[in-house]
Amino acid sequence: MTRVLPGDYIPAAHIIALPNRPMFIAPQRRIRSGHRTVAPTDFVSGHVLADEELALAPEIRLDVVEDEALVAAAIRRDRSAHIPGVLKPSQVFSAPARLLITPASLPSKAYVLYQHIFGSGPSYPDDGFFYVGVTKRSWQARWAEHRRAMRSGSRLLFHRKLREELNAERVTYIHHKVMAVTDDIEQLYASEEWLVEGHWKDQRRLNMIPGGKSGLKYLREHGMLNRRAVPEPDGRDRLVENWLREHPRKGMPAPWVAEKWKDADWAMAQICSQDSRLSIEQVRAIRELAKAYPTSLIAERIGARHADQVQRVIDGSTYARVV
Repeated sequence: MTRVLPGDYIPAAHIIALPNRPMFIAPQRRIRSGHRTVAPTDFVSGHVLADEELALAPEIRLDVVEDEALVAAAIRRDRSAHIPGVLKPSQVFSAPARLLITPASLPSKAYVLYQHIFGSGPSYPDDGFFYVGVTKRSWQARWAEHRRAMRSGSRLLFHRKLREELNAERVTYIHHKVMAVTDDIEQLYASEEWLVEGHWKDQRRLNMIPGGKSGLKYLREHGMLNRRAVPEPDGRDRLVENWLREHPRKGMPAPWVAEKWKDADWAMAQICSQDSRLSIEQVRAIRELAKAYPTSLIAERIGARHADQVQRVIDGSTYARVV
């Protein structure tokens, strides 16, 4: 692990491949305040992290860019938040450096903990919408299944959000991130549960149920899984999809919601996690920018769908619980 603070370089070797050009190593990006991560806090050394200090594992990344609009933007060094006309998002592949340099287990013979992250503009490559998953097969095979389900109209939040963003041409990259490879299923479930729980309040999170064994418990409690059945790690999505198909008006059962809504932070995250909603950061930015800028300019700057969406925030008629 490498300790970093805002302003320090992210420990990642990032290689970019453009068509008909030599591959090159991209300049290192710096840690920003609020960088999205879930990291350990207890270390063998006894070190205690300072405020905003993070412990990150060095990564190796490969970004394959083929879309003509993205290539043209790269050539003219266009760093706009939105690149119009992108039909084929760049594909970013990454894994902890240690797994590629000295692997302890082969992915074909072990379980893989992964993330799929997608978005555009400033969210590249780690801060877009994301889904955490596990699979016994290669993550490539699992991704192909996700993609087929997304195209066939799956109701899962991950598939639905990806479909909507692609149709709106708001996706310029899709990041396939291997988090861990292990032959210990207990370790796998514990890691997945820790990751999903750590990101639960993040409005970009697309997992609909808890991770690991907490997810299995959730499925059993709500009748989606027989109490004696033990599904494959990557079989849980099918159970949730079946439930959504059979109960289209109910949505996901969540008897703990009433209690959770007493938590202001949790409530804000849920308000802003629904499709077509503004993020918490966007709502806060609107209120700050409204002191000096007109509604139309604010809508353009923060990426709102239209000026009316911004005006309703300013008027206090929407997002009142977001502070």
